[in-house]
This record gives sequence, C-alpha cells and structure tokens, in this order.
Amino acid sequence: MMTSIRILFAGNFHWNAGSSHVIAAYAKAAASLPCEIAVSGQLARLDAQVPQHLPLVDDVNWATHLVFVFEGRQFLSDTQIDLCQQVPRHRRLIIDPDAHWGPSMTVGLDDSHSNYTAASWHNLYEQLSDVILQPRTAPALPPGAEYFPYFGMPEIHRRATNTPEPHQLPYELQYIGSNWWRWQTLSDVVRAAAAADPRIERIRVCGRWWDGETCPGHEQATIAEPNWLPDHGVEVAASVPFGHVVSEMASSAINPILVRPVLAQKHLLTPRMFETLASGSLPALTEDLAYLAPVYGDGAEHFYLGAEPSETLARMLRDHVAYRQRLADIQTRVYAAFNYERVLADLAKFLQ
Repeated sequence: MMTSIRILFAGNFHWNAGSSHVIAAYAKAAASLPCEIAVSGQLARLDAQVPQHLPLVDDVNWATHLVFVFEGRQFLSDTQIDLCQQVPRHRRLIIDPDAHWGPSMTVGLDDSHSNYTAASWHNLYEQLSDVILQPRTAPALPPGAEYFPYFGMPEIHRRATNTPEPHQLPYELQYIGSNWWRWQTLSDVVRAAAAADPRIERIRVCGRWWDGETCPGHEQATIAEPNWLPDHGVEVAASVPFGHVVSEMASSAINPILVRPVLAQKHLLTPRMFETLASGSLPALTEDLAYLAPVYGDGAEHFYLGAEPSETLARMLRDHVAYRQRLADIQTRVYAAFNYERVLADLAKFLQ
C-alpha cells in the first residue's frame, strides 16, 4: 500500500441516504490513517445539501484511487466515464451495496436491478474496474466479486446499559428511514405493537413516502396506504437532519431493522444494522435477517421477532434490563470488528 493515498468517491449521494453518512464517517476516520477522503465534484451526483457535509474535490487528478458506489442509479454519463480514465484502471474499484453484479433476483415486485437490466450493470462495471466489492454475508459471492462490509458502526452514542427505562423515553417504538419496499414489513410491526400486552402506543416513523405520496418512477417501491399510520396512532415525521440518525434512534426503546426484500434475500448488510446498535436502542429483527446472527454474535437470537412478534416486542419492554445487557455485549463486539477506522483500513487493502 502507498504511504499516503487519496481516495475519491463517485456516487449518487443525497443528504438523507445511508451512503452519504458512510463517506462522512470515512472522512473522519481517515485522520487516523495515512489516507485522505473526498467526493468527486465532477463524477458524483449530489443534492444541494451534501456539499455542506462531505469534502468535495473538483479535479479527478487529485485522486490516487477512484471508488465508485452504485446503488439504485447508473449515474455516470459517457463523458464522465471517459473522465474516469484519468485514474489508472488498477487504481479504480466498485462498491456494490445493492449487489447489481451477479444473477438477477426477484422477490415479489422487487427486483435486484431496479429500472435497468442485469446486462447493463455488468457492462458498466466491466468498463470501470476489475475489482467489485459487495457487503454480502452469504457464503458464496457471485464470481468476480469480493466481500467488503462498506458500512461501519458509528461511535457508540450510548451504552445500552445506560439507556433510560422505556417509560422515560419519548417513544417505545420507532423507525427512521424512507419507505423503499418497506411498507408491508413496517405495517406488520405496527400491527404487532397494537397486539402487544400491554399495547405499545408511543410510535414514530421518520422519513419519506410513508404518507401515501410516492417517488416518481418508483411508485411500487414507495407505495403506502394514505392515513393508515396516523389512523393507527403512529406519528409520521420528516427525515431527520444529516448526522442525527443515531441520536434520534436513541429517543426510542426499540428500533426495528427493516430491509428491502431483495437485499435481505441476497444477505446484504445495510447502515441501520450498525447505526441501531450505536444508538443503544434495542434492535427488533425480522426473520428474513437470520443471516445477521453471525455478525451480531452471541445473544442475537433474543432480538428476532419470531412467530409471535407482539409477545417479543412486549418482552423487550418488560425485560428491558436483561435485553440491554445483551445489547451492550453486542455493541462492544460489533464495534471492535466494524468501527470505521477498521473498515477504512480494510478498504485500503484493496487499493494497489
């Protein structure tokens, strides 16, 4: 590895998207490594707020290495692809958080290639790099891909054992994140909360597309029943400000981790799996996240909602002392393995 590397990221970065928080964490972690981090002003697709939070560089030639992050959108024009050639191919790599590289997969109406074809993703990746990294925990990655977690665990906001009792927190249950193929799972959790004994009533959801308004061009992914959440006693709020996801999670006793169907089927890691731990709030895990058990380690089985999700939620609140001790053990173990200094150092190993 070079004594000092300058990594330039190109991606579709928005202020309320997980990848933007990841790059901000990388930039902070770089201070402890022989490394600099920036986002490309020439190659990235940015909203108006991201430049206030992420370090930008307008000249591709600043970089010793170029890293592409592809999620739902193929954001590069032909002119931008040509510009990428200024960084040698062996110093370019792709991070593929949604696992577009590999066989197609469909779960219900959710498919792994969004509004594109599998061939178009493969052709794009082959133009850009020979190194494709996926945060995928399945035993076998698709040919040509290597494992890299990409997401890390933020600094621990609050030790679980220091969290106030549930009745002292503003919310018993909340979800922070946008509705992207998550309506059915969230509504199931709300129903389980209503069926709990005693009934769980202080519930909040923060994010976009939970009120019946959909994202143009992605209507199926963002479908929700208008007024259903308020009618079921759920407070619906806007997305939380950049950098405040973990602290807002800490305002609730329980935060379920909801993963879009295709990502769960592919055994992919997501930011919420680590942010929830950092908050000190109890994670509630759906059964399609069984692959997360080896990441969390001992004690993870207690946090799965299981066949009786209403009873599990009630037990989390009733036996909160025992649950918080279990979570504190998981916090310590996962932070040691997935803190951002370690994740960024692991990324540097792929850079020639």
